[in-house]
Formats: sequence, C-alpha cells, structure tokens
Amino acid sequence: MKKITLIFVLLFFFQSYSQEIKSYTWDEKPIFDEISAEHKDQPAVVLFDKRWIHTRVGAYAYATFGMNHFAIKINKAGEINKYNKIKAQDNGYIRDVRDFHARIIKPNGEIKIIPQDKIIETEIDKVKSIVFEGVEAGDILEYYFIIKENPSAYGVEVFQKDIPVLFAEFTHTQEGVKFETYASSEFKKSSSKNKTILTATNIPIFKEESNATNIKNLVKLIYMVSTPSMDIYNWNYFLPQYLAKPSFQYFKKAQAREFIQKLNIGTESTEEKLIKIDEYIKTNFDFISRGETAQKITNLNNGKQKLTGGDIFDLYGFTLKELKIPYKVAVGMSRFNGEIDTEKFVVPLSHEFMYYIPETKKFLSPYEKYLSYGYPPYELQGSEGRTYYPALKENYVLSFPIAPAEFTVNESKSTVTFSDDLTMANIEKTLSYTGYDGQLNRNWVKYINENQDDKKLGEYIKERVFGDDFNIKITNYSFENQEFKYNYSNTPYNVIVKAEAQESLTENAGNLVLVNLGKMIGKQGNLYQETDRKWDVDLKYAKTFKHKIVFNIPNGYEVESFKDLEIDKKTGGDETTNCSFKSTVKVEGNQLIVEVFEIYKSINYPKEIYQEYRNVVNASSDFTKASVVLRPKK
Repeated sequence: MKKITLIFVLLFFFQSYSQEIKSYTWDEKPIFDEISAEHKDQPAVVLFDKRWIHTRVGAYAYATFGMNHFAIKINKAGEINKYNKIKAQDNGYIRDVRDFHARIIKPNGEIKIIPQDKIIETEIDKVKSIVFEGVEAGDILEYYFIIKENPSAYGVEVFQKDIPVLFAEFTHTQEGVKFETYASSEFKKSSSKNKTILTATNIPIFKEESNATNIKNLVKLIYMVSTPSMDIYNWNYFLPQYLAKPSFQYFKKAQAREFIQKLNIGTESTEEKLIKIDEYIKTNFDFISRGETAQKITNLNNGKQKLTGGDIFDLYGFTLKELKIPYKVAVGMSRFNGEIDTEKFVVPLSHEFMYYIPETKKFLSPYEKYLSYGYPPYELQGSEGRTYYPALKENYVLSFPIAPAEFTVNESKSTVTFSDDLTMANIEKTLSYTGYDGQLNRNWVKYINENQDDKKLGEYIKERVFGDDFNIKITNYSFENQEFKYNYSNTPYNVIVKAEAQESLTENAGNLVLVNLGKMIGKQGNLYQETDRKWDVDLKYAKTFKHKIVFNIPNGYEVESFKDLEIDKKTGGDETTNCSFKSTVKVEGNQLIVEVFEIYKSINYPKEIYQEYRNVVNASSDFTKASVVLRPKK
C-alpha cells in the first residue's frame, strides 16, 4: 500500500510540474525592484530574466517544455531598436510555441498588452516573433513564451549582458531523467522534490577585455540531461570506453600495422621514435574539411592523404601501443573557456584530447595540425586536466606545464639606409619566430602556399613584418626553415624582406631632422584606452621579443639625440614572473644601433599590478613613435 501511495505521490508531482509550466502566466499588476542609483544612467536595465526547463522522458512521454520570462526597462530612446524585437527561442528542435505574450508598462503604471495578431511566424522554420511598437524612454518591456520541443542532452544559458541584470533565475524540473547543472559562482541553488531553482542578483555589465578569460568569466549556466541509470560521461566510464578499441573508419588494422613497419623504426630512443611518428603523420595527413567526403585508404604510407580527426587520433594511439611505448590519454580544456570538471566530461564545453608520454614528459597533439610533439596546446598551459593510463586502467589529475618565455621568441634585425636627400628609405629586415609563434606561422604560411594565394601571402608579410599601418613596398622576400621538422629543434622560422618606405620617416625641425626609427619593430598593441581592469591578464603564452635596428647615418649628418629611443619599464615583484621592456642605443662609427628586449615571463598577471603591466605594454607602442634626432655636421 505504501509503495502504491508513493507512486501516486510521484505522479502527482510530475503532473503538477508539467501543468505548472504549461499554465505559467505573469502577474496582472507587476511589481519590479527599484533600480539603484549606480544603474540610473545605464541605457537599459534588465529587471529580471527567468527561464524554466521541464523535461519528461518515459514510456509515453518525450518532450521538453521551456519558459522564458523577461522584463527590461529602457532608459534611453536610442536603445529602443536594440531590445524591441523578440523571437521565440529557436534551437532547431521546436515543435510548438504554446504561449507568447508581450506588454508595455508605462512610467505611470499604464499597461498596454500587445495583441496576438501582432505576433508573426516565419514560413520556413515557423519561428514566432513580435515587435514592440510605440516604445518610449522610461517604458518597461515584458514578455514571456512557452515552447514545447524535443529534449536536448545539454545546453548553455548565458545570463550576463552588456547592460545590468538585476535578477536572474533558472528553474529545472524533470521526470524520468537526471538533470545536472554547472553554474557560475554568482548563482545560489535551492532544491526540493525534483525542482531546482538557481538565482543570481545584480549581475554586472559584461566587459570584454584584451588578454582575458572572457568566455570563462561570463555569467552562465550549463546543463546536461541523461537517463538516471547511465552516467556515461563520468571520467571512470567515459575514458575507458572512448579508448576501448581504435575505430578506424577509412582503413583497417592491417594497413595501420603496415604503416608502422614502413616507418622503419628500430633501435632509436623513445624521443627519436616519437619525433619520427609525429613528423610523418603531421606532414602527410590532413583533416577532411567540412563538406568533403573521405576516400578509403589503401596505403597509409602513400604521401599526402586526408583522414577524419578520429582516425588520425586513433592512428597515433595504435602506433604507440604496437611499439610498446607507454602513454596516457590526456584531456584538457582551454583556460580561456573554463575549467575541466573533475568528475565528468561536460558535453557542451570543448575539450582537447592528446597523448602524454610519461617517459619524456611531453605531449602528442593529434588534433592540432600546427603543433609538434613537445609542449601541450598553449590554451591548456597552467590548467588542470585528466589523464587515463590504459595499462593500469586508471585516471589521474594532470597539471599542464607552462612553456618558458625563452621557448617562444620573436626576433628581428632591421637595417635602414636613406638616400642622400633623405626622401627614400631602404629597409632590409629579417624576422624570426620560435616556439608557439614559430609553429603557428610555419603552419599558416604553408596553408597560404598550398592554396596559391599570393595576395594573402603579401598581406601576411606586410602585416607581420611591418604592420598594416606602415606604407611600405616590398621588393623581395624569402623564407627559411619552412619544413615541419624544424619544430622539433625549435629552429627559428625566418622571414627575410627587402622593402622601400612609401611614406616619409623624417620630419624637419629647423635645421634638425627627426627620423622615426621606432617604427622598424612593427606595429605594437597598446592599452592606452584600457585604464581600468576587471579581470587578471591572461596571455596565450610567455614570450620574448628581441629587436635590433641598424641605422646607417646619412652622409653629412651626425646624431644630436636619441633619448626618445631609450625606454625602461618593468613590473615589480618576483623576477621569475615579471615583464619588462628595455631599449638601449649606441653610436658605432657611422651607424646608430638600437636594441630592444621585451619579455613576458608569466602567462598570468594579477589585476592588482595591471597599471605596471600596462606601462610595459604601452612602452612598446611608445617606442614605435620614437625618433633619433640628426643635425648637419659642422
């Protein structure tokens, strides 16, 4: 009898939640929270943003009901067109828009209901939308809609906007499924009887900053829906299943074994074996592009071929296993997007899969075409991941290493010679890249060359070597160390250019001549406008810049001053993690020699020292405006 009673109670709750969301409505006379003084000057303010998802899966049910209820106050007339058009949520699975209501609340309390005949529906995708008409500054726009759709296994709900949000609410109820949420720290959670409510108040304006984890910082909520009996995304289940057997789609195991034999791997060290494997695969296999159809492979050693990403990943794993090289599968996530969950694979988030070699403490990254065996993808540096050790069927936490600033070096040497009348400047410049920049640039130029895009190649050289704001005519260029094999020894990738300045680099000041030599280091970023900082600075990777400018002093002139070219800025604190910019100048015979050394030893700079960091970054931009002052010889 107790069991029967429990079943009726559960059925009552399931039905009540289902009916509750379908019969949802707004308050006849709404009361909104007062807008605080700090938000009075905002162009608009979201008063509340409420969302509710109810999922039913069972013998006679397979549906999700979704409710969105939203209210916004328009403070400035210029913002009206930005917020007066509403479309019922469309994720491609909508079956039916059950309710769609909208109204305008005037400052005097008058409520104007938008007639149902103002709701329009597109012919093809059947998505309903509405436009608020007659909106004025000071009005509140309120709407809600209820949709019925096929259940989705996961979703991302973003609540933060470019205006303040006073109140956010996400409710989920479920029947026959397990519903899990991963919310930003701003949310508070309460649960009771298959109903969970997450709320957040006073969500600040989203501010996108350069070199910041903007996506990770966004106030949002991620959810996953699964059947209670299966937790297939738990790392303990997911990783062994993901790696159970290589699932080659376009070739067979016998061909994979033949591929390994033809690599002629013998008594080399583990390091040499891994380089040989990685170089061959990265050099000869490419990913199938969207819309392409892969061809069955008869010989994996037959030069350039295209495979799916999964086949390439499994070919690495199969090769390691056959050669008895111990490995772990490592899973990470871009630190700019979020943090990997310790318990499970969170489906909506993008994860990076690779192989970790315990003996060498290095990584193989099958999905990153540009990246050679060695360091992990730069986005993962300093973050935590998960590893699975097939030999022991165990998984562990892994901290991804950070490449030092000496690994990625951008180095240039420019020789500048003027014509006798100072109207023409000839420039010979060599720009070298190592580390992540070397590998990225090597791969990008390879792609341009393969597509025979001379225009794009010219734009690349001009932008990378001189900057797009320098009017220059390139008369000759060449590349050195282009092959992928140079990545393993971190050999510099060189771009060698001869050019003529198409703009004047000189300025007359009486009998003095100012020559803008700072421009030779190329266009530099700056933080002139970003005076304040909300988040820490997070760089792609630690990096070093070295520049040398050799200026042939024109006949009949000598150096009056070069003080503007001498800059020295650095952050305080730990010398092993700081950043700095320093330029030095000297005269040797008829040449002025300028040397610049700029380094960012860390990938993270706390917002508390932002002003010091900002001074270093701006120093490089200040340098590009600096000049040497010449005077006629007496």
